[in-house]
Amino acid sequence: MNGMRAAILVLLVLPGLVLAEPLSLDKAVEMALNADPRIKEREAVVEQARALLDEVKGHGGISLASNLYLSAAPGVKGGFFKEGGTEPRDDAGEFRDGLSPLMGLQLALIKPLHTFGKIEHYGEAAAGNIAVKQGEVKVARAQTQMDVRRAYYGFLTARDSRLFLEDLDKRVDGALESFDRRSMNGHAPRMADRYAMEAVKGLVGRYLARAGAVEKVSLDGLKTLVGLPLSASLEVADARIEQVALPEGSLDDMVRKALVNRAEMGQVEAGMGALREMVEARRAETRPDLYAAVVGDVAYAPRRDTLDNPYLTDPFNHAYAAPVIGMRWNWQPGVQDARTRQAEAELRAVTEKASLARMGIPFQVAEAYHQAVGMREGLDQLKSGYQSARRWMVANFIDMEAGSVSMDQVIEAFKTYATLYGDYLLAVNEYNMQVAALRQALGEWHQ
Repeated sequence: MNGMRAAILVLLVLPGLVLAEPLSLDKAVEMALNADPRIKEREAVVEQARALLDEVKGHGGISLASNLYLSAAPGVKGGFFKEGGTEPRDDAGEFRDGLSPLMGLQLALIKPLHTFGKIEHYGEAAAGNIAVKQGEVKVARAQTQMDVRRAYYGFLTARDSRLFLEDLDKRVDGALESFDRRSMNGHAPRMADRYAMEAVKGLVGRYLARAGAVEKVSLDGLKTLVGLPLSASLEVADARIEQVALPEGSLDDMVRKALVNRAEMGQVEAGMGALREMVEARRAETRPDLYAAVVGDVAYAPRRDTLDNPYLTDPFNHAYAAPVIGMRWNWQPGVQDARTRQAEAELRAVTEKASLARMGIPFQVAEAYHQAVGMREGLDQLKSGYQSARRWMVANFIDMEAGSVSMDQVIEAFKTYATLYGDYLLAVNEYNMQVAALRQALGEWHQ
């Protein structure tokens, strides 16, 4: 009895609909998968990864760089030569003609033609990142399935425990009534026997109160998981907790299934592919970019005379635009080599993680399977034990009425039955959760 509890994951209370029909486990899982904010958070991260891929692709499109400015320049009146002569003017910076506003526009319209693998490799790396994030969504959904089962089975265990203890409490009351009847009939049983039975009643009452509290907490936890307010009325469909079936197939079959279905394996493979592309992209950073562009520059100062000499360019009054085929090269060998080594090291780390997953997942499946099989065998023994203890208790109650057994024997049978049945209910809950852990290890909820 001391181990009876239901572990409930408390999430943010979400508004929901009050259910008009009993809630089955499958329906609870469906509602929780739609309500769990952890899943929605992971889905948002996937969208972020998709946006990153779009950003990479955008680098291969047309880009426009522009600069519109307003400034001031010295005003100039007159020609290139000193007035009345052929000697070039030398009065720059003397501001004889005041200042002129200066307006200008610089622009470059650029389209990459060939990046020597940068965009392609970064794009593949971003696509692999999407697959990794999608795997995180699957893992989050599987965890939600576990949490719902923990709350659902915990509620059934607590409710069955309460009903069982209520039945025991009635039997204790019946024993006390029998004691009183025997006293009135002159049999004069020992008062110590009555005190012993009253002590048992107090113990049963204590566990009964605890079971009722756990039942309420478990139900509130289940409401929270499926997205219902705590004030909602909720009834579960199952009449009692019963042990679930083990997945079919041999252990070897289960291991092979897990290595195929587990989201972690897909994440590792996608991560390795993404990092390979990242390594190649880092190496491509040392190569130039070939591009086509249209560049232009316009400047206008209204209080300056225009200089229309084809050999000279006036920075304050001019306009031009020209198509360009160019090659740009951002060469930083120290930085680029370091980034390449970082990507290579990350790839080695993920490769080792993949090796660990291929070793660890089979062990995880085997551990969950052997634990579940052992628990199932233990349940068979507990079931047989509490059924025999119940027959023992009932027989002792009947014999006590006839005066052929002592109260000590009745109390001993009573305690044995209570202990075995309480342990059985808890064991069913633990076994069901172990089967759920096995199914999670198999990746059944990662589809």
